Amino acid sequence: MDTKKTLRSKKSTIELNTIIKKETLAERIDRYIVYVPHIARKAQPGQFVIVRLSDQGERVPLTICDKDPEKGTIALVVQAVGKSTNMMAEMHEGERLKDVLGPLGNASEIKNFGNVVVIGGGLGAAVSFPVAKALKAAGNHVTSIVGARTKDLLILEDEIREFSDELHITTDDGSYGFHGFVTNMLQDLIDAGQHFDRAIAVGPLPMMRAITQVTKPYNIPTIVSLNTIMVDGTGMCGGCRVLVGGKVRFTCVEGPEFDGHEVDFDTIIYRNRAYNHDEDCRLDTAIATLEKPNLEDYPLAGEKERQQMPELPIETRIHNFEEVALGFTPEQALAEANRCLDCRVPKCVEGCPVSVKIPDFIRLIKSGDPIAAGKLIKEDNSLPRVCGRVCPQADQCEGNCVLGRRGQPIAIGALERYATDLLAKEDASIQIESKAMNTLPPVAIVGSGPASLSCAGDLARAGYPVTVYEAFHDFGGVLRYGIPEFRLPKEIVSNEVETLAKMGVRFEANVLIGATHTIQDLQNEMGYKAVFIGSGAGLPRFLNIPGESMIGIYTANEFLTRVNLMKAYTYPKVDTPILNMHEKTVAVFGGGNTALDSARVSLRLGAKKVYIIYRRSEEELPGRKEEIEHAMAEGVEFTFLRNPQEFYGNSQGWLTGVRLVKMELGEPDKSGRRSPKAIEGSDYILHIDRAIVAIGNGSNPIIQKNTPGLDVNIQGHITVNPETMQTSLPGVFAGGDIVTGGATVILAMGAGRKAAKSIMDYLGNGS
Repeated sequence: MDTKKTLRSKKSTIELNTIIKKETLAERIDRYIVYVPHIARKAQPGQFVIVRLSDQGERVPLTICDKDPEKGTIALVVQAVGKSTNMMAEMHEGERLKDVLGPLGNASEIKNFGNVVVIGGGLGAAVSFPVAKALKAAGNHVTSIVGARTKDLLILEDEIREFSDELHITTDDGSYGFHGFVTNMLQDLIDAGQHFDRAIAVGPLPMMRAITQVTKPYNIPTIVSLNTIMVDGTGMCGGCRVLVGGKVRFTCVEGPEFDGHEVDFDTIIYRNRAYNHDEDCRLDTAIATLEKPNLEDYPLAGEKERQQMPELPIETRIHNFEEVALGFTPEQALAEANRCLDCRVPKCVEGCPVSVKIPDFIRLIKSGDPIAAGKLIKEDNSLPRVCGRVCPQADQCEGNCVLGRRGQPIAIGALERYATDLLAKEDASIQIESKAMNTLPPVAIVGSGPASLSCAGDLARAGYPVTVYEAFHDFGGVLRYGIPEFRLPKEIVSNEVETLAKMGVRFEANVLIGATHTIQDLQNEMGYKAVFIGSGAGLPRFLNIPGESMIGIYTANEFLTRVNLMKAYTYPKVDTPILNMHEKTVAVFGGGNTALDSARVSLRLGAKKVYIIYRRSEEELPGRKEEIEHAMAEGVEFTFLRNPQEFYGNSQGWLTGVRLVKMELGEPDKSGRRSPKAIEGSDYILHIDRAIVAIGNGSNPIIQKNTPGLDVNIQGHITVNPETMQTSLPGVFAGGDIVTGGATVILAMGAGRKAAKSIMDYLGNGS
C-alpha cells in the first residue's frame, strides 16, 4: 500500500510532500515551498491544507500562501508557536512532511468589488497576500494594511506591495511605518474620506474583532478568515465549529471566511484556548496494562445453553483500552456450533445483510475445520473479524435464529469471530483466482469505511482494478476513527485492509474527493469507468441549545477521533491532546452505540462519573444490547426521559453544568416510537465538567456541492436506485451512511456488496 508519489524526469526524482525550499522571513517565521502537485493544481486563494509531521503528529491546518502549478508546489508560511510548528521549524530542505491533505475550505470570493482594503496582522499577512493578488487581478483598487509588533517581525512587504495600489505598514512599537495598530490605520483612512466597498481582515482573533468594530458603523462588508481548532479538516469532527449569526458553522467546509460582523469572536477565543495549557490535557493517571485472564477459568455452559464469551474483569478493564470480549476457546466454539439445528430453511441467512453462508460455516466448525469455515465466510464478507465484534447480531442473523423463539439463539457473531481470527493467525487468507486485471475497467472507491471496503473486496475478487481514496492518513473510516480499541482493535482493521491490498486493491491516503479531485476528475481525467461513493455520514449534529460552544463540550465525532485515530489517550506521547477527564463528571447525550462508546472511553480516561442522558425510555435505547450491558456493568449511569435545555459555564468559558428537563412519552411518531414531550416545570441543573454530544450526523456537503448533477435528498444524502445503488450520474454509485444516514457497519457492507454487483453489471454492458 505504497501511497508515495514521485515526479520523475531525466534529471531528478522528487517525492511527494518534499520541502523544496525553506527561507526565514522573520524570527521563528519560515516560508516552505512544498511539492504537492495535486494540491497546487486545485488550490485557490483563501484555502488551506492539513499537515501532519510524523506518525505521532497532530493534524495542523496551514493556509496556502501561494502556489506554482507548473512546478507542482505550494507555499506555506509558518510561525513556530506550538509543539508541531516548532518541530516543523527544525526541518530542512529535502525533508518530507508525513501527510499533506488539501486544498480544503472554500476559496475567497474574488470579483471586482471596487475599492477593497486587505488587512493582514502578523502571520495574517501571509494569508492576505494571495487574496490581495487575486483581487488586484480582478480589477479592484487594492489598499493593503500590514501590521506587526516590530519591524523585525514584518513579513512579505515586497510581495504585497507588488499587488497593492496603496500599502500601509504599521508596527505596535513604531519601529517602522505607522506607530499603532492596523485598526488605527484603517480608522485614519476612513476619517480621511477614503471609501471602501469591502474589507478583508486576516490575523489574530482580537485584531479581526477590532477591525469589524471599526467597519460596522460605516456599513463596510467585512470578511474575516478564521483558523480554529481542527482534527480532520473535512467536516467530520465538528471541532472547528464557530457561531456566525447565532448559528453553528463549520470552518473547514463552510469557511474559513465568514461575515465578520456576524462572527461570535468571544466564543472562538475561548475555544481556541482549550488546549493552551498542558495540565488541562495531560492525563493524571497512566492507562493501565494487565495480564489477560486464564480462559480455563471460564467453564463450558451446559449442552443446551449458549456459551458465554470470556471477558476482561470489570475492575481492570475500565482502566485500559484492551479488548473486553476475548473470544471463544476451541472448546466453547465447538460446543456452541453443536447447538445449531442446521435448519433446512435457514432464517439466519435472511437476516444477514451480506448473505454469509451461516449454516455451512457452522457445519465446518462442527467438523473440526474452523480455517475452512473462515475461508467460506470471507467469500461473502470482506470484513468478518470486524463484523464478529461490532455487528448487531441480536437484531439480524441471531434475531432470526429459530432457537431464539424459546431460548437463546446460536452465538453466530462469536463463531464468525472465532473462525476468522484463526484464519488470520494462520495467514491463510482467501486466494483469488489469477485474472488479467489490466483487461478489466478500473473502478474508483471514495472513502475506506465498511461500505467502501466491502465493495472493493467484491470487485477485486472479480478481477477489477480498484483504487480506494481516503481523506484521512489511515484507512478504515469509522472502523478506525469511530469505534474504540476495546471494542475493535485497530490491528484487526489494519489486517482486513492489508488482506484487500494483497488481493490487488490500491489504497491512496490524504486524498479528499470533492477537493483534491472531483468525481468528474476521476471519470474524465483519471480514466475510472465507474465510481463508488462510500464517504460516510459526515457532519455531526448538535443539540442547538444555548452554551453549546463552551470549552469542555465535544461532539462524539471529535472526541472519538482524537482518542481512536489520533491516540490522544497516550498524550503527550502523541501530539494530539484530549481535555483532561481525570476525576471529571461527564454527560453523554444520546443512546446509540456512539454514545455508549463515548461514555466507556470517558471512564477509561479517568472520569469519576459518567452519565448517559437519553430523552426516551430504556426500552427504546438504540444501542447494541451487548454494549449497553457492558456500559452498565462498568458503572455508566443511565438517565432516561431527560432532555438538555441549556449549558452553563464560568467566566473563562469552561463548562460547569447543564439544565435538564424531565420528559414523558406521548403518542407514537412516524417511526412508531412514542414521542417524548417535556414536563412543564420539571427543569433542574446537573453539574458536569465535560459533555459529549452523540445524537447522529448530517451529510457532509463537499462531494455534493462539487458534483453537478448529483441528486441529494432534503437531508443532503445522496439519492440512489435502491435496487442498483446507482446515483443520478452515469457510472456513479453510492452506499452506506452517505445514502442512509448513520446506520450499522453490516448494513453499510450490504450496500457495498449490492453496489459492487451493479458496477460489474454496468461495466459488463460495455459502458
